[in-house]
Amino acid sequence: MTTPRGFERRILFFTCAGHTLTHVMIHLFTPIQREMRDSFELSDAELTGWASISVALFGAGALPAGWLGDRFGEKPLLVAFYALSATGALVIGSAQTLWQLGVGFALVGLGTSIYHPVGLALISKGLRKPGWGMGINGLFGSLGTALSPVVAVQMTQWTGSWRWAFLGLVAPTVVLAIWMATSDLGGTRDTDAERPSVTRAQDMRHGSLRLVVTLLLLAMACGGVYYSLIITKMPDHLSTRLAGGSFEDDLTRRAWIPFLVYAIGGLAQVLFGHLVSRRDGRGLYVVILAIASPLILAVGVLGGGVLLTTTACAMSFFMFAVQPVENTLLARYSPPRWRGLLYGLKFVVVFGAGMGIGTWLSGTISERHDLGTVFVVASGFTVTALLFAVAARIVKITPRP
Repeated sequence: MTTPRGFERRILFFTCAGHTLTHVMIHLFTPIQREMRDSFELSDAELTGWASISVALFGAGALPAGWLGDRFGEKPLLVAFYALSATGALVIGSAQTLWQLGVGFALVGLGTSIYHPVGLALISKGLRKPGWGMGINGLFGSLGTALSPVVAVQMTQWTGSWRWAFLGLVAPTVVLAIWMATSDLGGTRDTDAERPSVTRAQDMRHGSLRLVVTLLLLAMACGGVYYSLIITKMPDHLSTRLAGGSFEDDLTRRAWIPFLVYAIGGLAQVLFGHLVSRRDGRGLYVVILAIASPLILAVGVLGGGVLLTTTACAMSFFMFAVQPVENTLLARYSPPRWRGLLYGLKFVVVFGAGMGIGTWLSGTISERHDLGTVFVVASGFTVTALLFAVAARIVKITPRP
């Protein structure tokens, strides 16, 4: 007979694997744009236009995915996430026409849009220590972001074709879909003990609770902008600033340096996931943003070398640290029946609006100014997020007796 702890291990396994896969899939085309453009005889603007289909659906699909998860349960939705993602990778990898490429990007966007609202809702309901679980899960998401350029570039080099960057993910993703479909996750429960600042009677009709959630979502929307600004231009920025130094090889600059920076950010998620389990969390959110802002600014103005690499790693540490804190705060300040829907709203705001604005701004700023200015602007959005987080911290919520 499987123990509750055994069910928790299964939940964490499938959600962590899904989080890694989501970030590998959604960023996979970025480092191999050159090869994909040549294959389809596209301009840079044309290829990114097709790829933007996946990013748009990645954000837009989160809200209906969260609603469906609340209605039908998290497990079937996560099985659908694996199945749709595998199908999208297969279609992109075998595409011979632009319409096939567009369909593949659409399937990847729809598939990956399911993960965040549904996977995080499953963790918040099914684990006795969801804050800790959010931290572990966040580590695997950062690992996916870090691995994405490595997987794309290495598979392209080893096989001689960019297509295998996508095709190589199909079989393991299908295996995970079948495995999860046939696994018993033991049902879920509301881990109300992890929400010390909210009484059982409180729900979203309470004005103070609505205000806290609104302010947190506004902070997270700003977070989506600065996250997208940084993620979009980090490889180019580091490659440009470190060229002529210790990293002459193009593959190293395109893949392994971002891997180092993002992997260190993943370690922060474990630490802060543990810390947020032991406190209210809103104050911790303020502290992280207050430290992250000057580090982001420093990455934009530093010239290069070891100091830039070290500062970028520190920036990544605090930039990624916010994620388990944000996700745990939403679990604490939302009733279980709205959990998936609220996570869906978060990721529509963060990925749909925030990342959409950030991606557009990153190109506009770097074209009119330089890559360093992108980070200066990102620091400004971090300060704005900090102000919303401070406002959310000031609001008083009645403690549970």
